[in-house]
Parts: sequence; structure tokens; C-alpha cells
Amino acid sequence: MADNIRHIPERFGEVQQVWHPRITSMGRRLLACLPPALLGVMCLAVLWLRRPAPAISAIIAVIVLACVGLCWLWLRPSMVAVTRSHVLGSRIVGFHKAQRSEIEQAVLVEALERPGQASAGRDGKPRRRGLTRPYLWLVDDGGRRLFRLDGTVWDVRSLNQLADYLGVPVQKVPRTTPKNLARSWPRIVGPLMRYPWIRSVSSGAVLIATVAVVYWLAWQ
Repeated sequence: MADNIRHIPERFGEVQQVWHPRITSMGRRLLACLPPALLGVMCLAVLWLRRPAPAISAIIAVIVLACVGLCWLWLRPSMVAVTRSHVLGSRIVGFHKAQRSEIEQAVLVEALERPGQASAGRDGKPRRRGLTRPYLWLVDDGGRRLFRLDGTVWDVRSLNQLADYLGVPVQKVPRTTPKNLARSWPRIVGPLMRYPWIRSVSSGAVLIATVAVVYWLAWQ
């Protein structure tokens, strides 16, 4: 796993600056882990209480390991490093990278809302509610996304520091929605961000199906 400057290949040059997630982002990371963690606990409870047949127990154990893996994806050590030529972000295997010579601008959204999150109150003024996420995109001269940092792991302060360190123009947006952001930057907002219900529906369907399978297996 690429989570240390020792893992950065020499071809990228000497590391000039490194950032790690701050403790203030831990709440958002734990919240992202909640669904797989609850599913894993439920599977362990089934194994303990029902003690199913070995083959069924092995299937449930695989589901538990998958839940642990999903939690680890959010809680694993992360790192962003800047060298003379590249911006590098750690991932499970290797780094996702952007050449600094291609970066023309940074887009920093301090609070990205979910579509439909803001609703009108009794006085007619927009009412803000729910969780928001900061995001940072590094884009080229055509507005194409080269590098992105997700606010589930990274906080606004770290994103600001990275954008300022790179020395490129930074467009800061205090608060917006994916739909409004896509009007100015259509090439950085993907379909899953613009239509989060796709991810919610698919994740919910997988969760319900998994619970149903575990229940059915345990009571056979």
C-alpha cells in the first residue's frame, strides 16, 4: 500500500511537501464506514447465535471480511505528496498522479451539498441541512479533471494548503451543489456526483440483498 514517502518511485523526484488527513475528518470517515460495519456485526452475531453449517459459515465469514475491507478503504492511511514535477495521491496500489506542468487551475468547494439538500423554510429563505463535503479539483487548461481529493477524507484546511502551495489560480466556492458546479465545470462533475441517488439505490439494494442472503443461509 502506497501510504509513505518511501513508497514514491525515484522517477518522480524529491518530495517537497506531504499532507496527511487531519483528525477533524475522522467523523466523516467513520460515518462512511457505518453501513459495512453494521452489516459485519450482524454477520458475526449470526455466526455466534446460529452456528450454521461449515459451508454456510464460510460464506458468511467472506461477507464479514468484505465488510472489514470496505471499512479499511475509508480508514486506511492516506497521503498527498508534491514533488518538483508531480502531485501524487496514495491509493491501495501505487499513486494517482498529475503533472504540475499541466495544472492550470484549482477548484476548491468548501461545502458541496447533495442535490435537493437545501430546502426552503417557512420564511421562504433557503434552509441548509445535512452533511456537506469539501472537494478539491486540479484541472488543465481545458477544464478537464487531473486530480481530485474527496472531503470525506480531507478537510478544508488541508485542501486550502495544497492549493496555495501549488501556486496556481484557485477558484474558491463557499457552498454549492453538483448541478450548479457542473454549469461552470462540466468536466469535473461525474454522473455519480451529479446523481447520487444512483449510488444510494445500488448500495441499498446490495445491502438488502446481502442481509436477505445471510438470513436465509443462517436459518436453513
